[in-house]
Amino acid sequence: MPLDPARLEELAALLLRRADDVYYVGQELVRHANKAEWRCAKATRFREAIRARRTEATRLATELRDLGRYLRAQGQAHG
Repeated sequence: MPLDPARLEELAALLLRRADDVYYVGQELVRHANKAEWRCAKATRFREAIRARRTEATRLATELRDLGRYLRAQGQAHG
């Protein structure tokens, strides 16, 4: 099946936008969690858990960016 460079670029751009969205959500979760006035051991555990979710979001965003860049490169190589 021949590779369609335009479609690969379209998919690459979509993945790169979604990577930015995922990264942003991870950052916003932590920002909002840190603004909460809740102070106790449970709050500390909650904030730590949210920071762990940010780490996961950052990892996922990196993987999406890598895949987007790969698709872009494939489209350019076959264009």
